Amino acid sequence: MTMPEFLTNATIILGIMALFALIETIVPFFACDEARTGRGSANLGLTVLTFVLNWGLSSAAALVALGTSRHGIGLATNLISAMPTQIAFSVVVLDFSTYIAHRSMHLVPLLWRMHQVHHSDPFVDVSTTYRQHPLEGLWRFLWMIGPAWTLGLPATGIVVYRLISAVNAILEHANIRLWQPLDGILSLFWVTPNMHKVHHSRECAETDSNYGNIFAFYDRVLGTFTPTDRAFEVAYGLDGMDPNRTRSFFGLLSMPFRCSRAPVRERRGYRSRFVGV
Repeated sequence: MTMPEFLTNATIILGIMALFALIETIVPFFACDEARTGRGSANLGLTVLTFVLNWGLSSAAALVALGTSRHGIGLATNLISAMPTQIAFSVVVLDFSTYIAHRSMHLVPLLWRMHQVHHSDPFVDVSTTYRQHPLEGLWRFLWMIGPAWTLGLPATGIVVYRLISAVNAILEHANIRLWQPLDGILSLFWVTPNMHKVHHSRECAETDSNYGNIFAFYDRVLGTFTPTDRAFEVAYGLDGMDPNRTRSFFGLLSMPFRCSRAPVRERRGYRSRFVGV
């Protein structure tokens, strides 16, 4: 990916984030209070860092995919001839791989150390989307490059997946209110904002569920789905965290090397206030 392409993509993503940030002010899911303050600079810093990292990693993944598809290496190239079908196959496979990568970060203590940077946010909104430690970005990349290489996924399929994933990540983190009956229908197959809000709960059983990125049926089939109506009672953040560190860019970067999973298992503390319909 060239620098102009990167800047164009970043501008589009930031524009989408700005749009959902505006919608948040019109139909907020939770009322804004003190939990939301003081997070902006840290979240923005990690967002910029994530963008730069993804630029390099996405370029590498696309090059790998381009090489394997051109040389006829892998299942996607050999067994699937139509490009639209190859793209659909790529999206489904990569989303399942992302599900596994995400679930592993909750199950393995060493991986949780880096992923807790994302979950330590005391409020969840658009700015939480790319509040991600660089080590987590590298881990997720490994789970994308593996299928791209072994299955010979086309570069176009990877680009389409990354685009859908980026847009839906912004949507599912946005502090917006979605009509519950509609959310109930959509969450049968798609990861909705309410579904992902449950994943950010302080309650351990809820945090360790709803791992899906785009498709919800992985959680449903593999027994990790929590009903979306729980979103209305969710309490964000992690217990046992230093509030100053969770709002500091450098504090978040150092968090994997300082914190353990132990304090996280106590799910008490701040509870968001739901804005009634």
